[in-house]
Amino acid sequence: MSNDFCPYCNTNLQGETIPKESQKAYGATHFTRKIGITSIEADRFIKWQCPDCNKEWQRD
Repeated sequence: MSNDFCPYCNTNLQGETIPKESQKAYGATHFTRKIGITSIEADRFIKWQCPDCNKEWQRD
């Protein structure tokens, strides 16, 4: 994950460990705690939200 900490409250956004047998499918070792904000028009995530402080920031 490129951004492991909230840019506002600095909380760790790394989630639980992904089971070994599924890590290849996810392309990662851990889930993320970031909440993805989507756009119907863009059909993708456009922002992230911190589950602790609820602040939002633009997707990289």
